[in-house]
Amino acid sequence: MLESAQETTVEVFEATSCDETIIVSVDRNGASVGVQLEPKAMDLADAELASQIIRLNTLAYLRSQLALRLEMEGNHVENVGSFLPTEDQVAAFATTIDF
Repeated sequence: MLESAQETTVEVFEATSCDETIIVSVDRNGASVGVQLEPKAMDLADAELASQIIRLNTLAYLRSQLALRLEMEGNHVENVGSFLPTEDQVAAFATTIDF
């Protein structure tokens, strides 16, 4: 019997620093799946680098949760929870990424 591997598509949400030296990725559920650091990012102090990674991870997470909200609204799910961010909330947080 011949077995074939099924392709699995994982939806990924990213957030990138303005200078593209830090890229953070989360999956559909908001779990972190990757952090990419370009050489210039390694020049940052440890605390600053950690802070920027956390802030970018938060933005990527918010984007994943917004996608869930929009999907639920598109499927006419009643009472979409207030725990899922709105487009305005995600956009407002994105403006804080100034590095």
